[in-house]
Amino acid sequence: MPFDEHFLLSVLERSPLATAIYDSADLNIAFANQAMLDTWHASSSILGHTLCACFPSFEKEGFSSILKNVWKTGITYRAKDTPADIVSGRNIIKRYFDFEYKALLDEKGNTYAILHSSWDVTERKLAYDKAESQKEQISFNRKLDLLSNTLSHDLKNPLSILKMGNDMLRKNISLPKDVQQKWFDNMQAAIENIQSIINQTLQLNKIRAVNPVRECLEMDKKIAEWIDEVKLIYPASQLEFRLGNLYKLDADCGVAYQIFFNLISNAVKYAKDTEQDYLAIYSEKTSKGIVYYLEDNGIGIPDEDLDVVFKAHERAKNALAAQGSGIGLSLVKELMERLDGNVNLSSKLGKGTIIRLFFPNN
Repeated sequence: MPFDEHFLLSVLERSPLATAIYDSADLNIAFANQAMLDTWHASSSILGHTLCACFPSFEKEGFSSILKNVWKTGITYRAKDTPADIVSGRNIIKRYFDFEYKALLDEKGNTYAILHSSWDVTERKLAYDKAESQKEQISFNRKLDLLSNTLSHDLKNPLSILKMGNDMLRKNISLPKDVQQKWFDNMQAAIENIQSIINQTLQLNKIRAVNPVRECLEMDKKIAEWIDEVKLIYPASQLEFRLGNLYKLDADCGVAYQIFFNLISNAVKYAKDTEQDYLAIYSEKTSKGIVYYLEDNGIGIPDEDLDVVFKAHERAKNALAAQGSGIGLSLVKELMERLDGNVNLSSKLGKGTIIRLFFPNN
């Protein structure tokens, strides 16, 4: 039985799954079934217009930029339990969605459309949050495991810097003063990071009511410092760092350090080890907060492993050869939740990974 375009669209039109299709880089809405129109509280008059023109709030919340990045990279983006403000007349309705922006590629690998599928999971999300809020304490064993894992995973990097600095200064007593000072500065920063990690790890295992100590972080300076630390740990890496616009963050410095140091280290560990390796770090402002992106062209993650990489001690199959305990991304997820933010990633095997960190306004 031949399936022409009209037949396939008629099937999608009757689907209970909210579905839309964008057929241009500026996100022209070529198709939206009734389920999607109901989700958006919109009519079919939006067809033939761009998403940004029809729904300015989606652009402010960052959804449009994610879609445009999917069009540019050809890498499908998935997210769960994501809040979105739906405008209905004068009312703004907050709902939660699981959704997928699937890039449709031609034979040359170029994007010709994006298939948008969406599931309204508001009831599930609210029920989960209610259940979580009713938990009076985390089990002692889970606290102990998390404490042990966090310390063993994150302390090894600054400790390695201290060991390298000590060895360098002890074996090369005639080093120029400026080189010695550079090592002393790195060692001092490592000591401060150890102190911060210990403090934050202890807080991480307390009741959720304990709030991080927030301060205004100059992220261009902080990320440069953390990159320098990573380079000391992995001196043979050829990874090129491409830094874009890095907005200030109102966050706990120790928490931010653990988040970004883990992710930058992962990009180094899972690079292809070529002269073309890169990690791009950039940010954007939305109406609800700051979004940071870490985009690399490393080994990528298989589709079947995307749902497990944020679980403790779980790693993608193609990452088993690299050194590591498999708790880095689970810690990032835990720490982002402490800041009331979230982390999502999209990845394509052999092409690279894009990690999205959302830091909400206070």
